[in-house]
Amino acid sequence: MISAAEPPPAESSEPVRSVPFDGESRADQAVKAVLLALLEVMEQREPEVLQRRDEESLHDYRIAVRRSRSVLNQMKTAFPATLATRFGGRLRALGQVTTPARDYDVYLEQFEGLAGLVPTPLREPLEVLRRSLEQQADWAYAALSHHLTSSPHRRFLADWRRFLETASPFRPRASQATTPIVQLASRRIWKLYRRTVKLGRAINTETPAQDLHEMRKICKKLRYLLELFRHLYPEGKLNHVIKQLKRLQDYLGEFQDTDVQTRTIWRLGETMRRQAGVPTETLLAMGALLAKLTRRHYRLRGEFVKRFKPFASDDIQQEFRILFGPNETPETPGAMGSPAPSPNSQ
Repeated sequence: MISAAEPPPAESSEPVRSVPFDGESRADQAVKAVLLALLEVMEQREPEVLQRRDEESLHDYRIAVRRSRSVLNQMKTAFPATLATRFGGRLRALGQVTTPARDYDVYLEQFEGLAGLVPTPLREPLEVLRRSLEQQADWAYAALSHHLTSSPHRRFLADWRRFLETASPFRPRASQATTPIVQLASRRIWKLYRRTVKLGRAINTETPAQDLHEMRKICKKLRYLLELFRHLYPEGKLNHVIKQLKRLQDYLGEFQDTDVQTRTIWRLGETMRRQAGVPTETLLAMGALLAKLTRRHYRLRGEFVKRFKPFASDDIQQEFRILFGPNETPETPGAMGSPAPSPNSQ
């Protein structure tokens, strides 16, 4: 049995606890161990989310849900197809119902910074926008609370835990169930990295913003696998690639946030414009804020090639190829002092 090495640079302040498997463990058993650890994070955070104790509780909860869905999807060949589809759909629905509440938390957390983008005389009128965002957040949390306390959700959690705690069959039906986890993880990481590079090289100034959003989602999947399975690889070898990936994610996240903020404020402005009693000054302030965000959006859009280039450099590609590529062997012994297998050997 081995434990994870140093804590990875994580999106969540609640790292997944050490999991009891090594590189030669069966894929189905190893993936279950990871998913069970993530379920425990969800269960710990759920009461805090219902109490609306703080924004970080919902953030940690969402990250655990998204990691679970991503791991299940990326490692689905370790389980029967119908099972992965069934639980994956429930995790997807859970992720969707948490999104509005988290989005409004972020808007309110960043409100002072957004208000600072407009001239001083227009900042006070923006308080009407803040109150509208607070109301939207209340509605979003009410919908989330209804979902989390519903009978279908409670049944899903019970079924999910039962599956994860049930011993894997000796002769499984899934094609990759008994594949060593280091091989399956390496294949998926290598495929995601190559997909990221291919998509990034195709993006130019004329490419729709949706393609950058798609790249952001792929980068998240890649980072989840790197972090959750990093203890299968020589200690410290993943630090550099994760650092470069995080820098790209930070940029893509800022671009996405600006895009979403622009569309949200536009939508709220259209609604408020039709309402009686909304001060003209508030609509003018929102217009000024939209102009600032639009300029920021186009500036960030123009920086893509510069921001993407380090992650697709020859050095980073070589690091990924050595660690995860087919027919490559890590340079140093693997965990527990035993030779690490070729990650993608058959």
